[in-house]
Amino acid sequence: MAKKLNQEDKKPAAEPMCSGRLGELTKEDLSMIKKIITSAMRYIKAYSGPSRTWFAYQDSLQEGCSRLSKIVSDLPVSLQTANLLISILLRLDNRLCRGGVDDSDGTVGEFIEKTVQILEEYAKLDNSCFEAFKSLKDKKTCFGWEESLIKLVA
Repeated sequence: MAKKLNQEDKKPAAEPMCSGRLGELTKEDLSMIKKIITSAMRYIKAYSGPSRTWFAYQDSLQEGCSRLSKIVSDLPVSLQTANLLISILLRLDNRLCRGGVDDSDGTVGEFIEKTVQILEEYAKLDNSCFEAFKSLKDKKTCFGWEESLIKLVA
């Protein structure tokens, strides 16, 4: 089970940001980050409960996005991490479109939008990140978030 976020971690993680640091993760760090991402994704799950538990469900989505925001904000800028962010976005898109996640309040959608903006910043800082966007060329997402990234490589 994932540990609770402390107030320090919650505060800056309200919105993901680009770290602005160029660099790659080591194999060990990448493996650890992937495990942390998987743990955070557990908070972004389908909803099928009664209306009385709706707010607890929304809190779970918010916590999952906060955890992901913390991870995203700490990543160095590189092709490697751009690919990792695209993987996160595709997983979230799948959960929203086919996985039963009810994002009525837009928590997950806002995280996706901010992460796309971060990827655009990545491309400005490191030209190799454009390669990651090419993988989106034949993908169709439910909300079209990939379009702005594809335009960058067109």
